[in-house]
Amino acid sequence: MSEKMFMQSADQMLTTLLELVAIDSVTLSAGEKYFPLRVEQVLKRIPYFHRNQSLVKNHPTSDGRSILTALYRHEEATKTVVMISHFDVVDIEDYGELQHLAFNPVELTKALHERVDELPDDAKDDLLSGNWLFGRGMMDMKCGLVQHMSLLEKAAFEEWKINLVLVTVPDEEVNSVGMREIVPKLVEMASEHGLKYTLYLNSEPMFSQVPQDEQRYFYTGTIGKIMPGALCFGKESHVGEPFSGMNACWMSSVLTGEVEWNEALSETVNGVMSPPPTLLLQRDLKKGYTTQIPHRSVSLFNLLLMKRTPVDVMAEMKEIANRAAEKMEEFIKGKYKLNQLDDSQLSTIQVYYYDELRNYAMKKTSEEYIEKMEQSIANETDGDIREQTMQIVDQMAMLCQELGPMIILFYAPPYYPAVNSVKEPIIEQIASSLIDYSRHSHDEELKAVDYFNGISDLSYAGLHADLSDMDKYNRNLPGGEKLYSIPFEDMEKVTAPVINVGPFGKDAHQKTERLHVPFSFEKLPKMLQHLMKVHESQ
Repeated sequence: MSEKMFMQSADQMLTTLLELVAIDSVTLSAGEKYFPLRVEQVLKRIPYFHRNQSLVKNHPTSDGRSILTALYRHEEATKTVVMISHFDVVDIEDYGELQHLAFNPVELTKALHERVDELPDDAKDDLLSGNWLFGRGMMDMKCGLVQHMSLLEKAAFEEWKINLVLVTVPDEEVNSVGMREIVPKLVEMASEHGLKYTLYLNSEPMFSQVPQDEQRYFYTGTIGKIMPGALCFGKESHVGEPFSGMNACWMSSVLTGEVEWNEALSETVNGVMSPPPTLLLQRDLKKGYTTQIPHRSVSLFNLLLMKRTPVDVMAEMKEIANRAAEKMEEFIKGKYKLNQLDDSQLSTIQVYYYDELRNYAMKKTSEEYIEKMEQSIANETDGDIREQTMQIVDQMAMLCQELGPMIILFYAPPYYPAVNSVKEPIIEQIASSLIDYSRHSHDEELKAVDYFNGISDLSYAGLHADLSDMDKYNRNLPGGEKLYSIPFEDMEKVTAPVINVGPFGKDAHQKTERLHVPFSFEKLPKMLQHLMKVHESQ
C-alpha cells in the first residue's frame, strides 16, 4: 500500500465525516449494525492496519450489535490512551419533511437556506455565516470519531512512542450496552498486549453552559445520572367508598412534589450546581379501566450526580419518602376528622428499599422462587428494561401486600457514575498546556469544566468510587445483574483519568444540530495532537 495519509487535512477529515454521517446509524437500526464494519474498512486502508489487520476488531455485543476497537502499539511504550466515541444517533422524526436529507449535511444545509426564516435566530445566523454544516450525527458525535481515526493514522505513520486504542461503540443514546460490554475486553487487551491505561480521551462535542453560549470548553469529568424509582402501594376500594382505600396515584403525586426540583438533591462542586431532579415517568399500574381506585402507582426520577453514589442517593430518597409519607398521613387524618370518621384503625405508611422487600419475600417463599419470578416477569414483559424493572417491583409488592400501605424505593436503568479527574496531576498538566497552546497558537480561549453535562460513556472509564458502594445499586435493581449489568469489578481494573476535548457544535438531538467546520477541522485536530504529545512526554 502507498505510505501516505488520507485523514489529515480539513478536506480529508470532512470527506470522511460526510461518508460516515451518510450511514443511518439510529440506535437499534440496521445502520447501527453496519456502521462499525464500514469504519473497519476505512481503518484498514491505513498501512499500519493493513499490515496488522488483527489489531482492528469488531466485538459482537450480547444483543447482536458490535463494538469496534483498533490498537496502535509501539513496542517500547506501555503508556496507553483509550479514545472513546459512539456511533449511534437519535432518530430523525423532528426533521419533518426534510427527513430524507437528515443524513446528507451538504444538501440539508442548502435546503435550509430556502427555509431560513423558519429557523431560530441563532441557527439562522450560523447558517448564513457559511461556517456550519447541519445534519444528524455531525456534532453528536461522528466528528469526534473522525478525529480519533485521524489521530490513529498520524500516530502510526509517525510512530509515536505511545499506545492508542480506538473504541467506538453502539447504544450510547439509550442504555450504553456497547461501553458496558467493552470494558471486560479492555481488561483482556491490557493483559494480552502489555498496556497500561493512563488516559481516557472522549471527543463528545462542547455543550453550552447557557443559551447562545459561544465559549469553547473542554471537560475533565462527566456528570453522572441515576434513576431512582418509587412504587406506591395503597389500598384498593370502590370509587364510591374512597375513605375505605388509599389512592396510589395520589401517593405518587405527594412524593413527586417532594422530589421535583428539590435543590437538596442537587450538588455543588467548585461553584457549579447540578440540575435539580425531575420526574420522567409516573403512572398507575391498573390493567384497564375499572371503578376501583388505583392502588399501585410507579414513578421514575432523573437525578444527576457529581460526587454522590447509589448509597447516598438511596439514603436521601428514603428521607424524602418518609417525609412524604408523614404528609400523606396528616392529610388523611385531617380528612377523617373533617368527615367525623374514626381514624384509630388508620395504617402507617412504611418505606422500604427494594432489597428489604425482596428479602421479606424470600423468607415468605424461597430464594429460588423469587429468582424464577423475577426472570419470568422480565421475559414476559413487553417493552424495555425500565418496564421490566417496574413490573418486577409491582409483582413483588403484590406478593407482600400485607406490608401495605407502603412506598418501595428501587433503581431502574440506566446508571452513569459520575467521574471527575480535575485533581489528577496528568490532567492538570494537560489542561494547563492545552489552554496555553490554544490561546497562543490558535487564538482560542478554552475553558476547563469539571463535568461534561451531556452524559457520556466516560462514566464507565474505570471505577471512580468504592466498589462496595456499587453493591447498593445491584441489590436495589429489580431483576439484578441478569437484567442490567454494569461491570464494576472490571471497571476498577482499568481506572484512569479522563478528559473530553471535542468539536464545537450546537443543538444536539434537535433538527438544527450543526457543526462549526473551521474550528472542528482546522484547530481541533492540532489541539488533540498537542494533548497527545504532552501526555507522551510526561
